[in-house]
Amino acid sequence: MIRLLLMCLFIASSTHDIHFTKTTLDYNEETKTLQVVMNVFTDDLELAIESVHDGLELEIGAENQHELTDSLVGAYVLDHLMFKNNYRNIEFDFIGFEYDYDICYIYLESQPFTPILCGSNTIGVRMFYELFEDQENVCDLNCPFWDTEFIFTKHFGSLHRECDY
Repeated sequence: MIRLLLMCLFIASSTHDIHFTKTTLDYNEETKTLQVVMNVFTDDLELAIESVHDGLELEIGAENQHELTDSLVGAYVLDHLMFKNNYRNIEFDFIGFEYDYDICYIYLESQPFTPILCGSNTIGVRMFYELFEDQENVCDLNCPFWDTEFIFTKHFGSLHRECDY
């Protein structure tokens, strides 16, 4: 149901009153990495990055797109995603992003790690809270130690789970 709602919302026009992102994290048993795909509205991403860089105009997807766009997008998303397995920070690498009209698809991959199946796990997706009071970040987590879907808000920006079985 959430996926159908998200698909309908992403089809909405480029001017939108709803502020949300969709993040999917899948654990790859073969590479022992978390593979991340984030779907974000392009104008929200531009606004977030431009708001901390006076005079910067990214113009994602335009012929005159700023030459530092890739590194600025990477820095922003890496700063706003957090994942811990058994109290250990899992580091991510920015792979890149694709632009499709008003949506950006952002790709990240964690450094390889062997998950601790029982213990403490924390995840946080904190994108665009500095811009929008009503921002929601939908997260779909598919891991052997935690398989769930949830929505982060400005007042509930991360989720922590203890497992002791």
